[in-house]
Amino acid sequence: MSAHPTRTRAGRLPSGAAVRLLQGPGAGTLGPVCAARCVDAGGARRKARALAAASLAAALLHGAAPARADGVGWATAQAAELTRQAEARASAGEADVALQRYLEAVRFDATYGPAYLGLGALYERAGDPREAERAYTVGLDHVSGFVEGHRARAALRSREGRREEAIDDLEAAAALRGDDGELLQELAAAYVAAGALPAALGVARRLSALAARGGDRALAAAAATQARALSVLVGEADPVRAGGADRGTVRRALARYAAAPERGNAADPRRQGR
Repeated sequence: MSAHPTRTRAGRLPSGAAVRLLQGPGAGTLGPVCAARCVDAGGARRKARALAAASLAAALLHGAAPARADGVGWATAQAAELTRQAEARASAGEADVALQRYLEAVRFDATYGPAYLGLGALYERAGDPREAERAYTVGLDHVSGFVEGHRARAALRSREGRREEAIDDLEAAAALRGDDGELLQELAAAYVAAGALPAALGVARRLSALAARGGDRALAAAAATQARALSVLVGEADPVRAGGADRGTVRRALARYAAAPERGNAADPRRQGR
């Protein structure tokens, strides 16, 4: 029998030390509940780990340290170091140790985003997308402007075929960081996959305008090419291409709006066709 019965090097989290991240009863409450169980009656090591995990869960529930406003404080520095250790342990296949380090990081600073991203990724690699999504969701509840949390959860939801929810996350991310070219490309691709071509067209035009202003000629050209292709597919639903004197007051207003993407909201591209 191995000297470390709960450790696995196959990338799976140990069944005897599974930690569930649950929403607390109050808004903004971090409530991870440890479900560690002693399987072996004489396993003193497992009992010790279970007790440690339970103590950690209680600390997370009642005493998560807030981040300091005056730069990187001591708690945040500790969370960063623990997250670094967790990533190293995860790379070495020590999933149970990595799990403990990530949870310790959150205990020191409940607003440290990379810890939630690492924890979610750890659960995904272990084949537990439900817990991974829960980790991302708890992070979004605690980290202000957590763009990467939205993107990670969107990617997970997209892999599960939950396109509408994935798009919701990408739109939320774009609302926070509307000038991120890579993010807008992800959003446009998600719209295309969902068949929301007018929405994809709006994002492609915005991306082209942003890239041109930023001097990225390659991205601007690629986005403009995508916009032209989408415009052909959209046809008369495109307010910019719909010409003629009979387009009407509403269509003319929409055309003026679409022609000036810098005035628009990146998170509200009028999702026709969905």
